[in-house]
Amino acid sequence: MKNPVIKRIIWILVFAIIFYTAFVIWSDARKNLETLRRFPWQQMPLILGAVLVNFLVRELKWEYYRRAAGINVPRIGSFLVFFSGFSMCISPGRIGELIKPFMLKEYFDQKMRRTIPLVFCERVSDLLGMIVLALATMGSFMAGVTRGHIDGHWFTSGFIYGFLIFSAVFMVVLVWAIHQKHWFYGAIALLARFGRLRDTAYRLRKLYYSTYPLLTPKNLLATTAMAAFSWSFECLALWYILQGVGATNITLGQSAFIFCMATIFGGFLFFLPGGIGGFETTLALMLILLGAQRHQAVPAIFLIRFSTLFFSVALGFLFILVTTAKYHKGIQWQAFQEGENGL
Repeated sequence: MKNPVIKRIIWILVFAIIFYTAFVIWSDARKNLETLRRFPWQQMPLILGAVLVNFLVRELKWEYYRRAAGINVPRIGSFLVFFSGFSMCISPGRIGELIKPFMLKEYFDQKMRRTIPLVFCERVSDLLGMIVLALATMGSFMAGVTRGHIDGHWFTSGFIYGFLIFSAVFMVVLVWAIHQKHWFYGAIALLARFGRLRDTAYRLRKLYYSTYPLLTPKNLLATTAMAAFSWSFECLALWYILQGVGATNITLGQSAFIFCMATIFGGFLFFLPGGIGGFETTLALMLILLGAQRHQAVPAIFLIRFSTLFFSVALGFLFILVTTAKYHKGIQWQAFQEGENGL
């Protein structure tokens, strides 16, 4: 296959199939299938609808940053590019979402050094929103924990609380450090002294120059609030799924906490495609801490991943087809691959 990006995605999907097969073997396959058979499938439109609300609110957040950055593109074009970006959310560390700046350059002649900061600010606001949501629902999780630890496992409720605090401190320090202009410009100037790194230092300076004005306190407060609101709908989707698989003892607040923590944990420590492995393992262990059975946890994880990650990838490729048809220009995947490798 000549297309390197599509080839990579196929290999990622193969990895996902192998991982989920191992996950089924770890649990009871027969009970899992029985749980799925009894699942109220008529609720899937409601679950996918909640996920779509999350996507739409996040698009408004993307639009907020686009306007703040002064990126002048048609509103419909920005909308199409944002949703096309979901096609690459299964990439390692979500680096593939740089397809959005690439598409803005290809279709609207926008310089990537001005649009890459939009993706970075998006990720920062998403993490901050999830941390806020997790802190707000931590009490609900603490009240519902039926066992403080899993026998023979290092994963404990105390570890979860500690990691949440670490995540919050890390993000606060990161945002504070970004605002220390003299530090960044000094580090970039030091980098530029090395001949081979001079071009890299120049590009970093341009990127930082475009990123700094976007992370004002006003912008961070607005987009963090939007992120917390938007991600609460995927937490709602998880709660609907848990009710459907029989884990009715788990509340909406607890669903929000474990969803956010699984996403944060997977994002920090697992740079595998789409967080595959980190998200599922963390979510399964937290569900067990809340008293859920394995034959409830595993089907719930499959359903939430189908409704969020794999649904978003399929939706993203659909929007790529719509975008290429509207502007009569296909994506140059080889050029995107080369640009991605050069960053």
